[in-house]
Amino acid sequence: MDKFHENIQKVRIKLNLSQEVIADKMGIDRTTFNRFETGKTALFSKNMRKFAKVVELSEEEILLGDNPSGYLREGSLEDRMQELSDKIDFLTVQLDRISSAIQKLTGKTGSKKDGD
Repeated sequence: MDKFHENIQKVRIKLNLSQEVIADKMGIDRTTFNRFETGKTALFSKNMRKFAKVVELSEEEILLGDNPSGYLREGSLEDRMQELSDKIDFLTVQLDRISSAIQKLTGKTGSKKDGD
């Protein structure tokens, strides 16, 4: 279960509501809500809006969890996006290095076999 789906479950539990009650208020089947909550099915925007309305929270509060201001205290959304972009760039470089090393090792092993 990812953080987003954990947030859905935390909200429901915090409000002391069953999956059945939430599902009824959303106009969906309990098993459908269970699949949303456990991450087995994507919670599309239509159902996200319904869920937010039922629990009387904004979609942002549900998406960001208990401490939505935590993201903002450390900087703006743009800063957070830049930080994540930098991490992606770093990991891409690392992946390229690992890939090159594997190719070199594979190539050395392959040429050794050719020489036998």
